[in-house]
Amino acid sequence: MADQSKAYKSTYQLVQMLFSLSDNVPKKWRRVLWEKTLDTATDLLPLIIYAYETQNLRERVAYLDKALTKFTVLNTYIRLCNENAIIPIQKTTNIAELTTDISKQLGGWRKATADKLKSV
Repeated sequence: MADQSKAYKSTYQLVQMLFSLSDNVPKKWRRVLWEKTLDTATDLLPLIIYAYETQNLRERVAYLDKALTKFTVLNTYIRLCNENAIIPIQKTTNIAELTTDISKQLGGWRKATADKLKSV
């Protein structure tokens, strides 16, 4: 099951962490930036599930590519949130650690899948 994978668990934890910050987001940032950040983070979950569950390696690489692109967008939104003091400094550190971990997991998974695809 996808929900047992480390990439899924870490992404789920990141989404939960972001949702927990929602009540403290200044009103002026909620619609223009925060909702986009949450939407992008939650969009990662189905991409990871689809990648995990497909047996077709080409499809898996495609889902992982989409997830990595979405993840790049998410990192940009998180950076904007940080620069505009939307996320408290202590939470920013936790989020940065999680995003680094997720990025490594998705990148490694994509590379391993692409390598496997080449040898088929």
